[in-house]
Formats: sequence, structure tokens, C-alpha cells
Amino acid sequence: MDAGVVAAFSAAMLYNLAIVVQKTQAEQATASGVQILGALTKRPLWLLGIGIQIAGFVLHSFALTRAPVTVVQPIIASGIAFVVIFAAVILGERPTARELVGMALSVAGLSLLVVRPGPLDAMQQVALQDLGLALGSAAIVIAGMLHLAGAAAIESVGIRAVLVGSAAGLGEGMSDAMNRLVGAWIAPSVGWIPPASIGVAAAVLLFAFGFQGFISAQNALKLYRANTVIPCILIAQLLVPIAMASLLYGQTLPRGGTDLAIWIAAIALSVGGIATLSRSAHVAELRAGVAGG
Repeated sequence: MDAGVVAAFSAAMLYNLAIVVQKTQAEQATASGVQILGALTKRPLWLLGIGIQIAGFVLHSFALTRAPVTVVQPIIASGIAFVVIFAAVILGERPTARELVGMALSVAGLSLLVVRPGPLDAMQQVALQDLGLALGSAAIVIAGMLHLAGAAAIESVGIRAVLVGSAAGLGEGMSDAMNRLVGAWIAPSVGWIPPASIGVAAAVLLFAFGFQGFISAQNALKLYRANTVIPCILIAQLLVPIAMASLLYGQTLPRGGTDLAIWIAAIALSVGGIATLSRSAHVAELRAGVAGG
């Protein structure tokens, strides 16, 4: 099996183990906003969850240097199925029929990607003006979403939840996109090697976007229904790096024939599994962390 696929699968497993571990502690926090971190950092089990998440992040970084982003991101997203497994083991929650269906859909999508992972395209040189435009646009969109979510004119709780969840997913997705750029710098495989100035800037932005996504997700899951927030986070996190890789990094999407059909089916099954799982009451109760790195 391709090393990048194995690493992505392992990262998905660790990310969701971290979520369940964090949940056991985050649900007891009374603070909100950035202040929520102050209470959580005093809890050893929550810190263990962060350590597990960092391990998943390292594997995710490796996966992005060894497999196409169009393979890695759906695997990471479909890893929500692990929430059901770890919840049963750690929290004693028995999976419902809906959860089992959602897990089966996600695993089916993952299996298709494992069978035909595709080649890793050579990294193309990134134009600084294009990179700056993409980063600036993402920052403006995130700030706009968070501003609208807090605006008095938005009365619908559901719309507020979608805005905050999407902002969290966009931040996590941009972090993953920067992860790919950093990987090409510190562990080059094929194609263009970014200079140190771009590599360092990408590393800073990786953590900046990741921190924003992490805080937004924690607060979204504290304030709103998880079965509204989770699909927004995961779908944005899935699609943003694919778009960035296609537009900036030279990563080609499947263009026709069997590969395109398999890729579309895999995405549909993965997203369908995510949507099914997110509507489960058990998953809604268990998703108190942030998905992905």
C-alpha cells in the first residue's frame, strides 16, 4: 500500500482519537473564546489529546508529501468514522444503525482511494502574487464569516452555526494547504523546492490559520449544535486544500475516464458518510474537538 495513504489513514485515526480524549475534558470548560484554552491546558488528559493530535499532524504532513492532496484530504475527512469506534471503547457509547451506515459509507470511499491512489504530481513554482492573493482572500472571508456570525442582523442560530463552522473549516483547510508547501520545503520529493523565505512564512501561516480554525471550532462546538457545525468544518477542510493545490501547486484533478469516476464516487461516499454520521445524536454529543491539523 502507498506510504502516503497509510500515513493519511493513521493521521485520520489519531485525529479522531484526540477528539474523543479532548471531549472528555472540553465539555467541562465554562470559558469561551480564546480563554477556553486557559481552563483546558490545566487538564492533563486534554493535553494528552493535544499530543495525539500533534502526532496525527506529523503523519498528515508526511502524507501530503507522498500522496496527492486529492487522496489525502478525503481520507482525513472520512476518518470521522473513527469517532464512533473510539467513543464505544473510551466512552462506552454503542453505535446506532445510522452511525454504522455512515461509517460504512466513509470506509467505502476511503477504500476506493486506496485502490487507485494516483501519482504525486511535481510541485510547481508558486507565484508570490498568487499566493498572497489566496492568503489575503481566505483571511478576509474568515473574518467576514466570524463578523456576520456575531452581527445582530443574523437572527438564525442555524446560520450563525454554519458561519462559524465554515470559518473554522476554512482556517483548518488553509492550514493544510500551507502544510503542503512546508512539506515541499523541508522534505522535498518531486518538483519545485520553495526557498527558505517562503517555507518559513508558510510554517508561520500554517500555525496561524490552524490556531484560528482550532479556536473557532472549539467555540462553535460549545455554542451550537454539533450536527450543524461538523459538516461545515469537515467539508471546508476537505475542499480548500484541493482547490489550493489545483490552482497554485500544480496538483491536477482527475480529468476523465475511470480515475475521474472513482474520485467522484469516493468523494460522494466520504461526504455522504460524514453527513450521515453528523446527524447522529451520539456523534453530535461526541464531537467536542477539532477535526484535522
